[in-house]
Amino acid sequence: MNPFAFSSATMLLWGLAALAPILIHLWNRRRYRETDWAAMKFLLAAMKKNRRRIQVEQLLLLLVRCAILLFFAIALADMSCTAGSSLANFGGPGSATHTVLVIDHSYSMAYGEQGQTRLDKAKELARRFVNEAGEGEGFTLIAMGRTANDIISEPAFDPDDVLREIDQIEIDPGVAVADLALAQIEGTLRIASRDFPRLRRAQVCLLTDYGATTWENGLSQANEQLVKKIEEMAVIRAFDLGQPTTTNSAILNVRPLTPYLTPSQPARFRIELACDNATELPSQVLQMIVDGKLVSQKIVPFVDNQLVSVEMETVFPDPGTHSIEFHLDKDLLDTDNHRYVVVDVKEQLRILCLSDNVPSLKFLKLALDPSDSVQSSVKIDTLSSSSLLDIDLLGYDAVYLSNVAQFAADEVAILRGYVERGGGLVFFLGDRVNAASWNASLATDTAQEAAILPLKFDGPSPRGEYFLDPRDYDHAMLQPFRGQQAGGLLTTPVWTYYRVTIPEDSPVQAALWFGTGDPAIITTRYQMPEDNETSGMSRLGGNVIVFCLPASTASVDRSVEPPAAWTVFPTWPSFPPLVQESLAQAVSSQYDRRNLQLGDVFEGIVAGDLGASLIEVIRPDGQTSRIEATARDERLFWSFDRTNQVGIYFSKSLSGDSKKVVEFAVNPNTRESDLTRVAIDTLPAGLQPGDHGIDAAGGGQIRALPSAIELFRYALMMVLGLLFLESFLAYRYGAAAR
Repeated sequence: MNPFAFSSATMLLWGLAALAPILIHLWNRRRYRETDWAAMKFLLAAMKKNRRRIQVEQLLLLLVRCAILLFFAIALADMSCTAGSSLANFGGPGSATHTVLVIDHSYSMAYGEQGQTRLDKAKELARRFVNEAGEGEGFTLIAMGRTANDIISEPAFDPDDVLREIDQIEIDPGVAVADLALAQIEGTLRIASRDFPRLRRAQVCLLTDYGATTWENGLSQANEQLVKKIEEMAVIRAFDLGQPTTTNSAILNVRPLTPYLTPSQPARFRIELACDNATELPSQVLQMIVDGKLVSQKIVPFVDNQLVSVEMETVFPDPGTHSIEFHLDKDLLDTDNHRYVVVDVKEQLRILCLSDNVPSLKFLKLALDPSDSVQSSVKIDTLSSSSLLDIDLLGYDAVYLSNVAQFAADEVAILRGYVERGGGLVFFLGDRVNAASWNASLATDTAQEAAILPLKFDGPSPRGEYFLDPRDYDHAMLQPFRGQQAGGLLTTPVWTYYRVTIPEDSPVQAALWFGTGDPAIITTRYQMPEDNETSGMSRLGGNVIVFCLPASTASVDRSVEPPAAWTVFPTWPSFPPLVQESLAQAVSSQYDRRNLQLGDVFEGIVAGDLGASLIEVIRPDGQTSRIEATARDERLFWSFDRTNQVGIYFSKSLSGDSKKVVEFAVNPNTRESDLTRVAIDTLPAGLQPGDHGIDAAGGGQIRALPSAIELFRYALMMVLGLLFLESFLAYRYGAAAR
């Protein structure tokens, strides 16, 4: 039950007090005793003469006194009458209305024509709601973006305060979440109805462009229930600020085509773009700006609603972290015309190879670095797996583990810490791998930590003749073999392999299969559990790759005499390309580590001076935040989670005379670049736009809102007037009696 209705009904019951004067009158009549005495005859004669006049006077006083109590009860009930009712015609505009302003400020609202964006229109409408409101109306304000930000959480009654907060709303370069906004609206109305009983009426003014990205995701049974709850407490008025047709070009994605970047070598990038109305915008100029300098540009031709790919390249003369901006000419939605990228350019890529049998790593080392020269872009260290506890893995870009029998708990912790921070792990299985140990240490989730390899290790296959099945060559690791059937992949000799099973709920994917249907190469991305307390970026770690074949010919099947090799895969032409592709996959997660989306968390490492514990992070708008680094694993780490601006972020150590360095880039979710509108008739009726206070005949002007007539004000005025009348009548009739 509505608490207001219950309260008003309770107060109205006090209107029964209007019967009190009548009851008192009747009670006093029962107390009289008739006694005859001489003078009474003359008095009765006089009263009979004036009886009619006295009865009228007493009845009038009785009615006035009853009316005083009745109107006082109405005032206590704090009743209001909505416009359009018969009572509303007797009063002026009411003020006891709670208005919830909900403004969509996702970046599709930055689309603008004739110098005015959709957000500008929404703010203008909201201001007019406030300016045209009556005295005493309360306003709450919700900004609908990636979160439902209640800018004014409790009803505010000062119009200037509300207008000031409306003016400060800016575009959130993210996707608006409809279900969060609906939940926030329902909670705001419920709390206001409890804490502000004076606000008898409520309305929700929803200002949005009805983008499909927001509203199609917001359609659910739970949200329909929320809308029904909102309609029980308020009138919903939805205002459509979108356009039926739009023209917008956008940069949707940028990916490096060069696996790892080194100085003086071409760095190639693939840029994906789209335009929703190529008839109006057939082409645009795409610029590539590196470290603030224009290095390349191309004219991009568009096709309606089709993805267009463009490749651009540059050369980085110096190692280090560099920033790149890809920039399209300005159009009606400029937010998605920029894409920012941060890359690491290294003198050499450092790779660590571990095995129980170090000499067996020779094939793997040769495949990773065929040149084997000092000037090579890859530096490889080969060590025994027993030295894992003594190595700083964070100094390596990728770690290869070949035919390791088992891992101790502290070794697993080191590997997990490495992959959590974006490091790439590549495993080669062989005859020494202990399935029970790997299942217990690497393939099992715990309450606090996710499994590094969410697989089930079964053991070596029976000896036979097997072949590799690439299926449709769809996986990125198999791209070098597409159209190259003579490349040796299909003819790779295999007599024994390591069998693994992929659980149904596992996030891993098979990149290559055996003819038996068993996976031959498996790839996955380490996923941290939701309750993990790590300060690492986002919820994803590095890439993990598993070869179900050995990286050497030393793995043998001892069930036959003489023992026979599992495979000659390490000596086959298919081995080096697959190893090179595994390296590209392993190090690609480091690119993702520095290229984030809004709201992701970045973890940085302080290089050099361990005393430099105070870091200053410089955001794209020039504002700074100071972060204190913490020591962990003999290194200093710092994390930053206020990634709510699009652009390049820098850092600077506050100890000594250090310079600012590029750290990471933040980009918006490009789903908001799709300005397709939701099918209005699929929305709940309460969310569908209509005239809703907009006067179509008045050129889109807001009509006066239906107002409430607050009866308590008039009831109190009536009480005051009746009190004066009762006093006057009582005095006059009393004086006349004398």
